[in-house]
Amino acid sequence: MNEVFSFQPSGLKSELYFDKIILYNSIHLFSDTITELLHFVNALIDRGRLLIIHRPFRLNTLPFPADVLDRLRSADLSLEHLISTIQLLGLQFHWEVENSKVVTSRQKWLDMIQQGGFPPGKQDHETQAIDNPDKMFSTTSDGVRELMTGVLRYAGDSNIEFVDRMVFITVNRASPVPATKNLATVARSLKGKNTFGPLEMEVTPEIKELLNAKHQLQQKKWSLFD
Repeated sequence: MNEVFSFQPSGLKSELYFDKIILYNSIHLFSDTITELLHFVNALIDRGRLLIIHRPFRLNTLPFPADVLDRLRSADLSLEHLISTIQLLGLQFHWEVENSKVVTSRQKWLDMIQQGGFPPGKQDHETQAIDNPDKMFSTTSDGVRELMTGVLRYAGDSNIEFVDRMVFITVNRASPVPATKNLATVARSLKGKNTFGPLEMEVTPEIKELLNAKHQLQQKKWSLFD
């Protein structure tokens, strides 16, 4: 990455440009989201696209134990903040939420929980295991026990099904490219604010049902005062 994103007056040092770049479940790991986004976008050819696949914590629907949820929450990059950053950089983008059905055996899912195979925090997990292996074993055992007595209690030995909900954000490199903004100014604008603009989401049949139920409830309430 350092080789590709080493800038020179004439362009990228390696002179490599891409028509597509995909960031899968990793944008939250960068310490400086603004700088890294600009690096990726500036590595695209004209009309190139950057696809960010992200799982914000509040959209998580996976059956995780409490300790995994705590790690995900602590390293979370909210959808609002990410979209605010993209907007303030003057980039064109489109976003949508995708629901993917996951089918796996209960034992395989519990094995993944025990092995600490869920980012972020895998490296932290490994460090904790070296520093205090007894505590690490206790944490994973408690997590498996929590799932076995909770959401997976009646799963049996058959396959389990659940939904993985992720956000797909497509960032377009326009031609001509928008003028690069001062990074310090962008950072100050984002600090402590939710400056994102109007967000749109597809109205699925499930959401329509909820909206219709709310509308019917409102009509029923009003009829009491007629």
